[in-house]
Amino acid sequence: MSAPRTHTDVARAPKYRVYLLLAILALAACKVWAPSRRPLAEVAKAEQTVVLRLTHTSLAVMDVEAAQIVGDSIIGYAHKSSPRTRVAMALADVRSVHVQKVSAARTVGLVLALGVSAAIVGAALDEEPPPPPPQEPHVSCPLIYTWDGTNWRLDSGTFGGAIMRALQRTDLDNLDFAVAADRVLRLKVANELRETDHVDALNVLAVDHEAGLAVAPDASGGIHTLAALVRPVEASDFSGRDALARVTTSDGWNWESTPTGRDSAKVADIRDGIEVTFIRPADARHAHLVLDGNNTSWASYLLSEFIEARGSSTDAWYDSLNSGKLDAAAMGARLASEAFLTVWVETSKGWMRQGLIWEAGPEVVKRQVLHLDLAQVHGDSVRVRLESVPSFWLIDQVALDYSTDRPVTVTQLELVHARDRQGVDVRARIAAVDDDYYVLETGDEAELHYSVPDVPKGLARSYLLRSTGWYRVHTSLAGQPDTATLRTVSEEPLGISRVAVGRLN
Repeated sequence: MSAPRTHTDVARAPKYRVYLLLAILALAACKVWAPSRRPLAEVAKAEQTVVLRLTHTSLAVMDVEAAQIVGDSIIGYAHKSSPRTRVAMALADVRSVHVQKVSAARTVGLVLALGVSAAIVGAALDEEPPPPPPQEPHVSCPLIYTWDGTNWRLDSGTFGGAIMRALQRTDLDNLDFAVAADRVLRLKVANELRETDHVDALNVLAVDHEAGLAVAPDASGGIHTLAALVRPVEASDFSGRDALARVTTSDGWNWESTPTGRDSAKVADIRDGIEVTFIRPADARHAHLVLDGNNTSWASYLLSEFIEARGSSTDAWYDSLNSGKLDAAAMGARLASEAFLTVWVETSKGWMRQGLIWEAGPEVVKRQVLHLDLAQVHGDSVRVRLESVPSFWLIDQVALDYSTDRPVTVTQLELVHARDRQGVDVRARIAAVDDDYYVLETGDEAELHYSVPDVPKGLARSYLLRSTGWYRVHTSLAGQPDTATLRTVSEEPLGISRVAVGRLN
């Protein structure tokens, strides 16, 4: 099975009147922490929309949003963390649970004491709207939803990192939730972010393979079969923290960098990652690294910050790179070498670079495969090193598969229906790679239907999406360029990492 998909909600900005009313209601609603006597699993399932206060057996307290039980732990997001930070606590270590609730008595008392609130609201609505509250800056790529037979499920983010036409790329990703009904597979492509998406092609591949196998793509568009994932026996990050429990299985409990205590002047502090050890079968000379992970919202935010640093020269910058693709490729390679996950294998001659795990976006956990050359690895273990900018990645699972690729049959499904919200037929624009783009502005979407042949007898089927295109992030085009930041990012060794850690601090 591929990694379970997860979705990071994207904040939308309603009208200012709604914000004002919500703010006053929030002020009027006095909240208290009420102890819960129900089983923790029941509380987490029923109370995902509120905040849970978990008390550890050590008496440490952790406030958790969107809590859920995964394996032997309760996981969620730290309350009011920005960017959102994953937290977890072993079920065996939970001493007590409190639920944040509204106290009716306190609320009534406060409303009576502030009886003029209604008049304030009425007056405020006639004034100029206040500035909108801060939103989580968020950019990524077009989002793909699949119909699972009952609901639409977020299943893929496409061609991540293709932030201009010169960097257009073709991406391949598992569709884990797609279910064909009446020989039809349904997808939606949507732009929910602050960007303009240019989709050249969206093709669905039906991959028929032996039962019991899974399939997953590499960054170059290759499809690999996975027979038996081997879990790591050791894992620790660059500071020595144990990470094994976080990266052993795809369960939503991720490894993430420690964001604090870093000095941007020290090379050791501006890079982070994990080193993972696996048992090696005798004479194994190759393996597939299988990684389930995605980027943090912080990484997405900084990407838009780096673009916005160009200020009034942004359009000229885009034009120069789109007309000079070699320069654009060099910029893209520099970004990839720092911000993507660099993979190394320890050999008798030291760490040997194997390649990159591609940018995945913050919305969906993606499974990616990378071929590892173990010819120069000696002994009965394999040590793998994953490295990137601190707090840029959430790593859910790292595994190896020593099996060789088995035969598969790949069929590109026929696109039979593609209409946007206005009913306009966009099928011709996304059926093939031809530079005839379906352009989506924020809020646009289209529903796609693909004709599905029968599964050959005795085989199993997986679906993958092959997407081609690029996107442009919406940033301010005003102000003077931030030349100091741009010089560091563009010219200095590890400049992206250095600026990122400085901003993180």
